[in-house]
Amino acid sequence: MTPEELEFARTFTDKEVMSSAISQLRARTINEYYETTDESKRQELEKRQLLLEFESRAVLGDDDIAHSIQDKVINLYGPMLRRLNGVE
Repeated sequence: MTPEELEFARTFTDKEVMSSAISQLRARTINEYYETTDESKRQELEKRQLLLEFESRAVLGDDDIAHSIQDKVINLYGPMLRRLNGVE
Protein backbone atom coordinates (compact mmCIF):
# COMPACT_ATOMS: atom_id res chain seq x y z
CA MET A 1 0.00 0.00 0.00
CA THR A 2 1.39 3.38 -0.97
CA PRO A 3 1.63 6.17 1.62
CA GLU A 4 -1.21 7.99 -0.14
CA GLU A 5 -3.45 4.89 -0.05
CA LEU A 6 -2.61 4.34 3.61
CA GLU A 7 -3.48 7.93 4.49
CA PHE A 8 -6.74 7.64 2.55
CA ALA A 9 -7.61 4.42 4.41
CA ARG A 10 -7.00 6.14 7.75
CA THR A 11 -9.79 8.61 7.01
CA PHE A 12 -12.47 5.90 7.28
CA THR A 13 -14.26 5.54 10.60
CA ASP A 14 -14.79 2.18 12.27
CA LYS A 15 -18.47 2.42 11.39
CA GLU A 16 -17.67 2.94 7.71
CA VAL A 17 -15.34 -0.06 7.75
CA MET A 18 -18.10 -2.15 9.36
CA SER A 19 -20.60 -0.96 6.77
CA SER A 20 -18.17 -1.92 4.03
CA ALA A 21 -17.69 -5.39 5.52
CA ILE A 22 -21.45 -5.94 5.62
CA SER A 23 -21.67 -4.73 2.01
CA GLN A 24 -19.08 -7.34 1.01
CA LEU A 25 -21.24 -10.07 2.53
CA ARG A 26 -24.27 -8.59 0.77
CA ALA A 27 -22.46 -8.71 -2.58
CA ARG A 28 -21.56 -12.37 -2.01
CA THR A 29 -25.19 -13.09 -1.14
CA ILE A 30 -26.42 -11.38 -4.31
CA ASN A 31 -23.94 -13.38 -6.40
CA GLU A 32 -25.09 -16.60 -4.75
CA TYR A 33 -28.71 -15.60 -5.42
CA TYR A 34 -28.08 -15.32 -9.15
CA GLU A 35 -26.17 -18.61 -9.24
CA THR A 36 -28.96 -20.54 -7.49
CA THR A 37 -31.94 -22.06 -9.27
CA ASP A 38 -33.64 -23.50 -6.16
CA GLU A 39 -36.57 -21.17 -5.44
CA SER A 40 -36.64 -21.74 -1.67
CA LYS A 41 -32.90 -21.04 -1.47
CA ARG A 42 -33.40 -17.89 -3.54
CA GLN A 43 -36.09 -16.64 -1.15
CA GLU A 44 -33.77 -17.24 1.80
CA LEU A 45 -30.93 -15.39 0.04
CA GLU A 46 -33.23 -12.50 -0.83
CA LYS A 47 -34.22 -12.12 2.84
CA ARG A 48 -30.55 -12.28 3.88
CA GLN A 49 -29.64 -9.65 1.29
CA LEU A 50 -32.36 -7.30 2.54
CA LEU A 51 -31.19 -7.74 6.14
CA LEU A 52 -27.58 -7.03 5.15
CA GLU A 53 -28.66 -3.94 3.23
CA PHE A 54 -30.46 -2.63 6.32
CA GLU A 55 -27.52 -3.46 8.57
CA SER A 56 -24.97 -1.78 6.30
CA ARG A 57 -26.90 1.48 6.69
CA ALA A 58 -28.01 1.10 10.30
CA VAL A 59 -24.48 0.39 11.58
CA LEU A 60 -23.56 3.99 10.80
CA GLY A 61 -25.93 5.33 13.49
CA ASP A 62 -25.47 5.95 17.21
CA ASP A 63 -28.52 4.18 18.61
CA ASP A 64 -28.95 0.79 20.26
CA ILE A 65 -29.61 -0.90 16.91
CA ALA A 66 -26.29 0.40 15.54
CA HIS A 67 -24.42 -0.85 18.62
CA SER A 68 -26.07 -4.26 18.32
CA ILE A 69 -25.07 -4.50 14.66
CA GLN A 70 -21.52 -3.37 15.47
CA ASP A 71 -21.27 -6.24 17.97
CA LYS A 72 -22.61 -8.62 15.31
CA VAL A 73 -19.99 -7.41 12.82
CA ILE A 74 -17.16 -7.93 15.29
CA ASN A 75 -18.30 -11.30 16.61
CA LEU A 76 -19.96 -12.90 13.57
CA TYR A 77 -19.33 -11.12 10.27
CA GLY A 78 -15.63 -10.36 10.87
CA PRO A 79 -14.61 -14.00 11.42
CA MET A 80 -16.93 -15.05 8.57
CA LEU A 81 -15.26 -12.64 6.13
CA ARG A 82 -11.77 -13.65 7.26
CA ARG A 83 -12.66 -17.29 6.61
CA LEU A 84 -14.24 -16.52 3.22
CA ASN A 85 -11.18 -14.48 2.18
CA GLY A 86 -8.75 -17.17 3.36
CA VAL A 87 -7.22 -15.06 6.13
CA GLU A 88 -7.84 -17.58 8.92
